[in-house]
Amino acid sequence: MSKAGKTPVRQSLIGDCAAAFVLLSRLPTGWYRFPTDNPPNFTSALWAFPVVGLVIGGAAGLVLSGAVALSLPPLAAAALAIFASLLLSGAMHEDGLADMADGFGGGHDTDSKIRIMHDSRIGSYGVMALVLASLARTGLLIAATAHFGAAALVLIIALAHAGSRFLPSLQLAVTPVSPHAKLASLTGHGGILRLLAGLAIWGVPMGFLFGWATTCFSALLCFVLAIGIAKLAQRQVGGLTGDVMGATIILGEMLFLAAVLISVQLPLTDFGQGLFGV
Repeated sequence: MSKAGKTPVRQSLIGDCAAAFVLLSRLPTGWYRFPTDNPPNFTSALWAFPVVGLVIGGAAGLVLSGAVALSLPPLAAAALAIFASLLLSGAMHEDGLADMADGFGGGHDTDSKIRIMHDSRIGSYGVMALVLASLARTGLLIAATAHFGAAALVLIIALAHAGSRFLPSLQLAVTPVSPHAKLASLTGHGGILRLLAGLAIWGVPMGFLFGWATTCFSALLCFVLAIGIAKLAQRQVGGLTGDVMGATIILGEMLFLAAVLISVQLPLTDFGQGLFGV
């Protein structure tokens, strides 16, 4: 339900995908034109958020795989892959991570936390959050290049991006939007069918390709992370904001890939082994 309390206008599936790309990427959406009297419905588009992740993650994976194939050092290859994802997403999730770190770390009460999060300037908490996240993402991508072949590398990065972009839908299902939110006020709980559809977009291929045990392990860790951040946000600023959901996407992407790499090192079970043998 929208902020004004009106029932969301029905939007086609293609319209949902276009709305998701409008919100979560800098990719052009000229292939779909929204009616002038019916702007993008982002609540209806929640199920398509993982689709955006598949595209951005797939592109980043291709850059990483191509750089490795050209014999670039793993560090340089990982940096190029991260740069590609930043270009396609507009670095909006990284901005959310920095804002959440600054607000939650530097604010003394709800009003001060919100004021800091809405400030365009970045503070010491935000800088450190971005530095540490960049180091962690780089290290994880380097590790991934050591364990996966070209095709598997592209797929696992695409699925990590898709799975992480599912997490805001989960958060919206269990936690209200903060009354102080701006961008997040355009979204809301999309319902169980959209939640299941978003889960299936990345969960089903993940299970078949990399094994169901690995999929469940990765999903469980990410779900706990997302709900934990959502409940923290509810205590800190009264609910979810765009910055909180953006930060969740970045942290979820890292945790997802870390969980898969743990599964490679310490196989959880031989049951449900995927196509790529994880």
